Amino acid sequence: MSEPVSASAASAALATVGVFGWFTGLDYGVVFGAFAGAVFYVTSAVDLSAWRRISYFGVSFMCGLLGAGVAGAKLAVWLSYPDKPLDALGAVIISALAVQLLTFASNRAKNPTSLIDRWRGQSGNK
Repeated sequence: MSEPVSASAASAALATVGVFGWFTGLDYGVVFGAFAGAVFYVTSAVDLSAWRRISYFGVSFMCGLLGAGVAGAKLAVWLSYPDKPLDALGAVIISALAVQLLTFASNRAKNPTSLIDRWRGQSGNK
């Protein structure tokens, strides 16, 4: 069976992320963390079209970049680890969870009372 992504494609993607970090002046750990979290979600969602996966990747990557500082600070307080900033880890977590939370909210918007019905013990499928 062939590999889903060739080594040259993976190298090109990582080089692109590196150049993006260099041009924007962002921390490389944050950029690579956001990239890793976005790739994690996109590769796990196989039942989506290519355009939807690309847009989910973009949203996830941007959320990881923008939320890395806040998530890293919260992780440092929660873990009592003041030695080094945990922004890269925050970027991975935020970018991996961003699209999953958005799709959860989008699915619940179709039937907003489904969670309440589930808590009441009803099936919610009337």
